[in-house]
Amino acid sequence: MSRYPALNQFNRPPIVVTDNDVLSGRGVNIAAHPGNERFRTLVTTRADENYCEGYSATEKKAVAEEIIHHIASLDPPGRFLKREGRGQVSRGLNGPWEELSRKEALKKTCQALRDCNRNDRETYANGVAAPEDVKVVANEIATGAANEGVSLKDLAARSVVESSERTQEKLREAMQEAGVPEEQIEEQLKRQRADPTYVIPGFAMTSQGTFAPISNPGYGHQPSIMEMMGPDGVPVQHQVVLPMPGQMPGLYSQYPHPAMDMPPFDPAAVAAARIAAGYVHPNDLEKQKAAAAEAVTKAEEDHEATEAAVAAAQEAEAAEDTTI
Repeated sequence: MSRYPALNQFNRPPIVVTDNDVLSGRGVNIAAHPGNERFRTLVTTRADENYCEGYSATEKKAVAEEIIHHIASLDPPGRFLKREGRGQVSRGLNGPWEELSRKEALKKTCQALRDCNRNDRETYANGVAAPEDVKVVANEIATGAANEGVSLKDLAARSVVESSERTQEKLREAMQEAGVPEEQIEEQLKRQRADPTYVIPGFAMTSQGTFAPISNPGYGHQPSIMEMMGPDGVPVQHQVVLPMPGQMPGLYSQYPHPAMDMPPFDPAAVAAARIAAGYVHPNDLEKQKAAAAEAVTKAEEDHEATEAAVAAAQEAEAAEDTTI
């Protein structure tokens, strides 16, 4: 985490841990937290000996997305939390807490799935009673696989398609709410379907899995609008025209910066100052040496030519005197 506080760090209420939250950390208190126990049992519903070697990266991500989606669908919604800042107590339930980003939650879930499916981690979640909601999920997975005669990997491949459809729907809702014209929405979603790594300008996924506008990117020639994060982590729109990059103040704009606050560069003035100081650039010095050597060579050639002309004139005069 950055040593500099976030803009909304001082005006947001502290996070109160619930039994549905998944906590990052070490120790018995963290491991025995109800949300962490639910998380481990939920991961075991996807135990598959072919997971580590047989699943593609997209399928692994889709399985992790399903687990995160289930945690978020609880009442109250479960969150993935970590202690805020460095130097905090690393054990127990002491806060303050902050929410993991979507990327961090995916990374944590994928790591748990790898641990669960490793041969040397067969005791993963042993002795932990699964909550009723996890039992329902496990029963749905087992029943669906048995009735359709498919493997867990096939279910994971199906989850990839369903995850893509959910993402498209969330993006559509966010863009419609932001006032993006329908033709622009279709164009952006088409590009996102063709390339799942494509990031639609102006929208980012929140830790809850929804999409929120970072700033209005100017679709349909609309003016750009600055977005600020509210105390609950949801962007709050302000009717302030987003400045151009050259107009944005820097992080340390209260202090002069040699690269930002210098007067415009004047090549003529710089050249005059160099001449007054007797400074010669190394490249210019080489050019001057070459020019001087060329001048000397030319002078020698001119001298030889002059001497030859004088000698020829003297011979002509001598021949003329002899003839007289």
